[in-house]
Amino acid sequence: MKLKQLVPFLILFALLILLWRQLFYSKPNELPSPLIGENVPAFQLPTLYQPERLLTQKALAGRVTLLNVWATWCYACSIEHGMLMKIRHQYHIPVYSIDYKDDPDEAKRWLKKLGDPYILTGMDTHGDVAIDLGVYGTPETFIISPQGKIVYRHVGVIDQRVWDEVLYPIIRKYEAKP
Repeated sequence: MKLKQLVPFLILFALLILLWRQLFYSKPNELPSPLIGENVPAFQLPTLYQPERLLTQKALAGRVTLLNVWATWCYACSIEHGMLMKIRHQYHIPVYSIDYKDDPDEAKRWLKKLGDPYILTGMDTHGDVAIDLGVYGTPETFIISPQGKIVYRHVGVIDQRVWDEVLYPIIRKYEAKP
């Protein structure tokens, strides 16, 4: 076999190795974020039930909290919703939320039907705050330190395994810090 005939096979082989590595060694739920270690960007969002009341980044400081970005039109958000209820009621972790590009009336109906795990929900109807947070899509969840810094970003559904192996150990670490 001549070298010219072997080159396409070598290129194909190299591409297959790269694809295999990407599929088996990448962690799609751990997208890098330049905001890790930084303060939550300043924002003001009207809250779902009392639009005259604002959800701001200051509400997230003081203790370890979760900030969940979700939407009623997001199928994955409905899958993770039961786990968020469990986090709030069983683990007593405060969960705040940003409802991303959604209809407020639909959001109220959705939370009434499924339960409301959130302390406050800010309405990001134009997606501006989500952009400032670097959100790629819903759901995304941020762990916020007591000092108001983003310490971790999870992309995708939170299930019991993700909670036990990733999120809760980080939360416990920050709760233990003086």
